[in-house]
Amino acid sequence: MSAQQTDEGNLSRGYMKNTEKLIPPQPEILPDAVPYPDINEPEKIQSNLAFLEKSIRDDYKEIISSIDSHLFMTQDTPGADTGTRRIQEKALYYYVSSGDIARIDEIVASSVENADKITRPDSNVYGEVSEDPLLYSKYMLIASVTLATRAAIDGGLAEHIAYAISDGFLRHMDKLTNISKINMLSNKALRTFTYAVHDYNFRNCSLVTKTCCDYVLRHLHDDIRMKTFAELTHRSANYISDLFQKELGVRPTVFIRDKKLEYARVMLETTELPVSSISDLLAFPSTSSFITYFNKKYGTTPLQYRSRRSGSV
Repeated sequence: MSAQQTDEGNLSRGYMKNTEKLIPPQPEILPDAVPYPDINEPEKIQSNLAFLEKSIRDDYKEIISSIDSHLFMTQDTPGADTGTRRIQEKALYYYVSSGDIARIDEIVASSVENADKITRPDSNVYGEVSEDPLLYSKYMLIASVTLATRAAIDGGLAEHIAYAISDGFLRHMDKLTNISKINMLSNKALRTFTYAVHDYNFRNCSLVTKTCCDYVLRHLHDDIRMKTFAELTHRSANYISDLFQKELGVRPTVFIRDKKLEYARVMLETTELPVSSISDLLAFPSTSSFITYFNKKYGTTPLQYRSRRSGSV
């Protein structure tokens, strides 16, 4: 067994300790239901769809009615800036996927500090998913954990570990009846996923490499030099460069540039800043070098990337 497999196994067991497999809920038997037909032929597909429509007709009418009512009440009234909310959401889960524990800790600490001022999330922002405050909080936790799970996997965390964390939080949520504790659990989930991504991606790295990588994530807007790494770790620049190559497979300059480009991609998706401004904010030598590096990494220019992403929303 390789060292990597051993590390993955230990980490997985750590998150899965004292947990049990979920038994899938058995489907409810609908009254007067007919057996599901096989779907090998087009007419049987239509038969299945008809069965679906008949089974939930009344429920769907109620859902559609509530949607229409909500849209009518909000379409002409000033509400939350959903564009801003989406920007904040993307930024938040970018920090999870990048394993940026320092930034996530800042966000969570701020959220905890203001928790007593918020009795219930703004329905104009998050929708009215339930009239029951307890269920509302649980649904919001489910959504948060689901998004954090995807972000963590995108950030390199092994799927079995990400899903184990998700299952653990959601199983525990079922036992809770305290809304404040459920909301706190959402913050804890963000921290857990972010730390898991960080620890997993740097599991084979020395303290020197981890220290340098953490510094990069906290200083993407700065012109980061090898001299700074040397001062942080009390090691020579050549030693650090060789260590990066050995442990991460890239030189520090490439690691720094890639992290800046990943963040630039988020900024292109969530802001209308000019490409030159993004280049300046992330301390690239010039706009032309930023465009060249971006094109090399993502196969498209920053403007083309932004245009495609805005067209797909």
